[in-house]
Amino acid sequence: MALGTAALILGSGLSDGIARQLTDNLVAVQTGEMMVVRREEGFVRQNSPFDAYSRERIENGAVVIREIEKRAGDLGIQQVAPYLHARGTAIASNRSTPAVVLGIVPDREPELFKALPPVAGSVLAGQPEEVYVGAPVARILRLSVGDSVSLLIQTPEGAMNSLDAVVCGIFRKGAPWYDNTFFVPLEAARKLEDSPEGVTNIKIRASGSRTALEQTRTSLSALVSGLSPAATVESAEEAGRFSFSIIQANEASLTILSVFLFAAAAVGIVNAMLMSVHERTREIGTVRAMGMRRMGVVRLFLLEGLALGVVAAVLGVIAGGAMVLYWASVGIRMNTVTLAWLAGGDFLYPRLEALSVLRAALAIIALSTVAAIYPAYAASRLEPREALHRV
Repeated sequence: MALGTAALILGSGLSDGIARQLTDNLVAVQTGEMMVVRREEGFVRQNSPFDAYSRERIENGAVVIREIEKRAGDLGIQQVAPYLHARGTAIASNRSTPAVVLGIVPDREPELFKALPPVAGSVLAGQPEEVYVGAPVARILRLSVGDSVSLLIQTPEGAMNSLDAVVCGIFRKGAPWYDNTFFVPLEAARKLEDSPEGVTNIKIRASGSRTALEQTRTSLSALVSGLSPAATVESAEEAGRFSFSIIQANEASLTILSVFLFAAAAVGIVNAMLMSVHERTREIGTVRAMGMRRMGVVRLFLLEGLALGVVAAVLGVIAGGAMVLYWASVGIRMNTVTLAWLAGGDFLYPRLEALSVLRAALAIIALSTVAAIYPAYAASRLEPREALHRV
């Protein structure tokens, strides 16, 4: 039972760690709690992390941003962060690689830079010639802070444009889909795309309960539809279906693991308690002969099951909690690309959540108590005279 509790806590820690990493990366970098976006005609979600991005410019994007900011207080919105998404090629010296170019407003992206911290140099300061580069693509292009890189894209109108920029910083990616990402100031991205007020996504940061966020989204949708009919407001769950699909799959796997652990623990408890009844037949007969009622015998064995569950829960919490805290401090390296995509990063950092620990402990205590019911009634059915004659 103790091992089962420890396994549950470790499994919950891994699942909670993956959920937090995926959600933090998605909300901080891509979508916010909700996102204003215009989807191209016939858009079909591919359950990909790139579904959150769009190449379609939001009609009247600058007006939409201004109106949202005016009503931010009434709508419960904390931050409005526009960005412009483009894809092309990055060229440095005689090397080139595919590139995802994201134009952002640095002053409005504190959570982004926290999720993607620099390992060299500094974050974007807003200078038009700066670029903030992911570590994997920096290795491919052999870029260091202060080096020059050219970003070449094809605009929606078919023109080929380029931007020459200097690397201000190299960031540690938070997830594999940022391997080829280049962050530039929004104005530089607009110049690159020949779109003075162009914006493809508007990231909305808000706080509150799920109900409050849904109310904010409803009000925001009404505002946006009047300014840009083709644009929609998507929740983080909709825009980031890929991440939430992984979270749901992990939760389902943990549930299946829990069922098997509970089944194994229940069989062990019932077997141990039945053996206890067999070994203490004479003692049961003695207390029954002294006047203890059947329900009293039942209570004794149920209390024994409860005590076993409490001891197992305590030992399991200590062992499982220690493992989670250890791996949370050093991280678990994801040695393959597949694992990195599933975990949302090259390292997985489990999380010790109080609710998960409490749920595992209470579950094993309840299981131990319930599993003792049958042995308890088996003991209560022993007749005093027959029990006393057994050796």
